[in-house]
Amino acid sequence: MMTKGELRAARKSAIARGHKLTGELALASARDSGPITYTETTRGYTARYRWARRYDALHGAPESDEDR
Repeated sequence: MMTKGELRAARKSAIARGHKLTGELALASARDSGPITYTETTRGYTARYRWARRYDALHGAPESDEDR
């Protein structure tokens, strides 16, 4: 496992060479392709609460075209 600094340097090098960021170099948003599941832990409850606050702020409006 690489440190944050090593990951940043490796990503910067890969981008400079024109390579795709795959595997461990991939950004978290690119790795997470499945549905979101919240666990029954403090972290899961916090994430669920944060999602609920954001959804409530939309006042029932769809977030995107996929949410219609």
